[in-house]
Amino acid sequence: MTTSGSDFDAAKAVAEQLKGLEKERQQRILRWVAESLSLELGIATATEWQKAETTASRGAMSAHEEAQLSQRRPADIKTFVDSKRPKSDVQFATVVAYYYRFEASTENRKESIDAATLQEAARLAGRRRLSKPLKTLNNAKTLGYLDSAERGQFGVNSVGENLVAMTLPGAVQERPGKRVRPRKPRKARPKKR
Repeated sequence: MTTSGSDFDAAKAVAEQLKGLEKERQQRILRWVAESLSLELGIATATEWQKAETTASRGAMSAHEEAQLSQRRPADIKTFVDSKRPKSDVQFATVVAYYYRFEASTENRKESIDAATLQEAARLAGRRRLSKPLKTLNNAKTLGYLDSAERGQFGVNSVGENLVAMTLPGAVQERPGKRVRPRKPRKARPKKR
């Protein structure tokens, strides 16, 4: 792979290599790659969580499996929001919708959020309260991160999922200061007579 390609091109190349293999084998290969690169991915698929919850309800989960799953899922919304570091209110709304749909505990999961849920999430995450949370949700919908489930209800869509799962947290870049060029002295104009 070349370094000039995008992250998505690299992911596509890896996916092409794994196509056609059994799911278990794909997971094992990805785990080995992550381990060989000393990466802590911390991503659990929905199937893993369902399997873990089913196993836990039967009481047959090993201590190792339990520890592994607890490392993958943030304990609360504050931890999740802090790990994603949204830069705007719209990104925050998208992170909250993603959290409640995929990351929240089973009893707290929601397919869609509303303005009150967003305000409560801001309080729990230690962020300033939004002055117009419904407008923020509508802006996130306009930008394509959320879909409107019903009046006042918004659910994260695939674009919002990609933003949260793949893009956030973005690399913190320091903006270089504005370069100020010294002014050239003006040429003296000859006076008209």
